[in-house]
Amino acid sequence: MLKLRLDVDYPYPSRIKSFLYTVLNRRPSKNYLRNSKIIARMANESSLGLRVFWFFTPYTIPDSELLELMHSDRHEVALHVATNPYAEMEHLEKATQRKLQYYTVHGTERILARLMWRRKLWQAKIEVPSDFPLKSFYVFPTLGLDRLCYEKPREEALRIAEVAIAEGKVLHFHPVWLFQQGTINHRGPVYETLKKLLRVDKELGTLFIRRKGFFKIARFE
Repeated sequence: MLKLRLDVDYPYPSRIKSFLYTVLNRRPSKNYLRNSKIIARMANESSLGLRVFWFFTPYTIPDSELLELMHSDRHEVALHVATNPYAEMEHLEKATQRKLQYYTVHGTERILARLMWRRKLWQAKIEVPSDFPLKSFYVFPTLGLDRLCYEKPREEALRIAEVAIAEGKVLHFHPVWLFQQGTINHRGPVYETLKKLLRVDKELGTLFIRRKGFFKIARFE
């Protein structure tokens, strides 16, 4: 079975817009969680045995459109801790009406990111209490797909990912790097490799024709 871990750190494909949204606590608008919705559609079109673990922060709570796309049992909502594990767990469970099992912790290596996530300047990561009721997802071996897609040519990245899947590893990436490439943190883009891993090329071709708006998103941004 193919397993994906998605850390949904940012609410918009634009990191600048995400920064403003998070700092100013603005309400969601057009393109909210756009890349996540594309990935959910791709996962739903795949005929493979698939399990997708979605790790959301307090600033990326899934809206009704994304929750509808995550209706099947191949999607699981999980917590990506930002600052307050217990409060964020309760908020996410209430907002999604789903019981959580797993958590990960959002890392902030840079000072600007710590300000954005309302952490102390020396606080790169939040310590999760030992009695926290959710299970750590870090016990599962993973392969960073967005980093792999930055470092290797597409075909080589695909081969390495396929070996990792055969070994039972979870493929981990961030939706913000679906189409973009991060030259500072060396990530992405994962879209073409993900299509091949999910084996949805033919179905997506039909999907592009059927949903013109989605076609434009996938091809041009």
